[in-house]
Amino acid sequence: MTRRITWGVILSLTLCTLLLGTINAPVLGAGRTPRATVNRSGVTATAGSAANSVSATATALAGKTNSVPASEAAAAIQSYAAQVLGINVTVKTAGGLSGSVTQALSQTSASTQAQLTAADLAVNTYGAILSNGAASLSYGTGTLSGDVTIDVQGSSLGVYSLVVKGSAVSADAALALAKQTFPGVANYQYQPYTTTTGYAWYASGYANAIDPTTKQAITTAEAVILYVVPGQKGSLSVSATVGRGTFATAIKFP
Repeated sequence: MTRRITWGVILSLTLCTLLLGTINAPVLGAGRTPRATVNRSGVTATAGSAANSVSATATALAGKTNSVPASEAAAAIQSYAAQVLGINVTVKTAGGLSGSVTQALSQTSASTQAQLTAADLAVNTYGAILSNGAASLSYGTGTLSGDVTIDVQGSSLGVYSLVVKGSAVSADAALALAKQTFPGVANYQYQPYTTTTGYAWYASGYANAIDPTTKQAITTAEAVILYVVPGQKGSLSVSATVGRGTFATAIKFP
């Protein structure tokens, strides 16, 4: 009888141990980092395969969120739009760069890679949902002036995607619409390049700006990607990726 009870107790303890081991077993993604994860200065991306590299980069950017006041992020997004792109935008929500922002942006792979590079190096990175699209902005590589209208003109990289009414029956029509949408970068001679969807062009040159350190007028390098994707019901997604100063080289043309 004693022997039978002892074996019963042992069997019960063994089953409990196995059950607890199953419950407490580590789960991938719960307290562990997959081997394919890349982590750079708070920017985290989980790469699945080469085919998903652009998607993984967008996920990486979504991980770089800054705890900043919404008003501060909104002011930077609006100032860059006015100073660099030559437009006014209405910000609905703003803050650190979030997944909802990156998912709302329409980008080529070159734009996405440039965005990741800039976000990794910049002093500030913000994101915003606009009344007619979305925007991300990274700027600053050293000491900032404290005046956002000046700071966004120096080393900066912005990606703005706007939903625009109209049509693009040809590449020329699409480019004309992109220049109309972003008049601040309309004067370049753009070169087309092939994308899987829509139309894309790139250009590089120089732009006038205010140096954040000296607060003197300067000429700084500028690189631009324009991207137009036809949508539904007479609307299109028109995007501009503009890198200035140090971040102009983040845009790698094909």
